[in-house]
Amino acid sequence: MEYLDLSPYDYLGFPLPMRTVGWLGRRYGVQCASMAPMAGAELEQLKAISRRLASRTLGWHDCDFCGAFEGNGEYHYYLPDGEIYAAPMMILHYVEEHGYRPPRELRDGLQAAGQLRWDRRAERLHSVLLDQSEELEFRCHAAVDLANWNDPRALDALRRAAHDEDLVDVAGDEIGRSLAAFVDRGLARDLLAEDLHDMVRYGIDEASSR
Repeated sequence: MEYLDLSPYDYLGFPLPMRTVGWLGRRYGVQCASMAPMAGAELEQLKAISRRLASRTLGWHDCDFCGAFEGNGEYHYYLPDGEIYAAPMMILHYVEEHGYRPPRELRDGLQAAGQLRWDRRAERLHSVLLDQSEELEFRCHAAVDLANWNDPRALDALRRAAHDEDLVDVAGDEIGRSLAAFVDRGLARDLLAEDLHDMVRYGIDEASSR
């Protein structure tokens, strides 16, 4: 899959509008390669927010330019200005090995990135996660991305999701990884005492071991 940077994201269904960055291929080549490469503090900031993979699928994609790297999944970047950018897992490979430079909109947003305030995006993900009439795919996405907010409302929704059998059957490990983020922040010290599904505990353990 290939997009021009800042195109509307439409690869998979998602409950919020996103824009694309870093979806490279042979048609458009390495976008912005003629500019100075991303390095130093800018690169470290991109690495720092490229930790949690979302939208992982069964298949893998090989790098179109060298074939020496493959990726699966996406990074979703939630910035303070209200924008969301979706990038393939391979974005760091493209930056470090092929001279890709993300667009100014994302780079400027990285400079302002910090703890997110509860906003319309959080409200939407919160509502989707807890609404059993919503598409299951959307609820799975919400279980991953709601952990971007260091907020008791997000933690409460994830705790409730951890006891939703339909959701746990398909995304129990992702719910666990999201809950582990709150354990790391010191906001869910009693979490391990709760009666949780094995897959949720697996996700917590996997995230905690990294």
